[in-house]
Amino acid sequence: MMFSVIIPTYNDWYRLKQCVTALEAQTLSDDQYEIIVVNNSETKRIPEEIYFSERVQLIHEAQPGSYIARNRGVQASNGEIMVFTDSDCCPDKDWLKNSKKYFDGGVELLGGKVEIFNSDDGSKYGYIYERATAFPQHKNVPTGRGVTANLFVKKSVFKKVGGFDSSVKSGGDWDLTLRCTDVGYQLVYADDVIVNHPARNLRSIFKKCYRLTCGGALNIQKKYGHTCLRILGSHLKSGLSGREKDLAAITSRNERMIVFSIDVLKFFYRTIIYTCITLRLIDPEKIRE
Repeated sequence: MMFSVIIPTYNDWYRLKQCVTALEAQTLSDDQYEIIVVNNSETKRIPEEIYFSERVQLIHEAQPGSYIARNRGVQASNGEIMVFTDSDCCPDKDWLKNSKKYFDGGVELLGGKVEIFNSDDGSKYGYIYERATAFPQHKNVPTGRGVTANLFVKKSVFKKVGGFDSSVKSGGDWDLTLRCTDVGYQLVYADDVIVNHPARNLRSIFKKCYRLTCGGALNIQKKYGHTCLRILGSHLKSGLSGREKDLAAITSRNERMIVFSIDVLKFFYRTIIYTCITLRLIDPEKIRE
């Protein structure tokens, strides 16, 4: 077996069902891949109306953390190549088929394209913002940074670098791919290996901002030993600089204003979060991925 597709989920059963349906419709032959779903909720209970075919291997990991769940999925896998995506993603029907030629050609790590679409429960402003800012794989992958929405890693490479760091709350995907490239493996970008991801609405955008800000603060403290006050100061000093934008996706002045406005709001929101962490009003250790 060539591919093991691993999907962690935390009570996201309805979107997971759509993801699994897309995986079962892949144009690659069934004997070339397996589907592993890792239930990362506290219990094994699944909604009665949710069921999966025999193609899906459903396992349970009670310890909270998506990177812990992904490592658990790798332990249960039989494939040569570990394929990671998320429960809210819908892989293109040729996703695995198109990736195969890269690995047949000797590739050991691959990051694919993440296309943003506006779902039924999405918002106009969220779609405009996400289309311009979310998942710039074409820019990040060549620098060694790939996301688990669309990531392929040979199992031998995954094991050699020690898998995902299960102690982190966010950024574990970049941490993994950077460790791989640091020891000499090349992370290749593939524009035709496509996963579709729904644009978040504004509430979800700021919810993710909260999680990444808290997780990022923990990562900085762990890696560099910086105090919360120093992290807050660095954030204020950097301002709004360094934010990647896909300007080609921003087609009008109004859309540019929407993207800029949301960025400003996120900057002040992160400032509040860092301040609350510094004052110990927020415990970032308690965030749930």
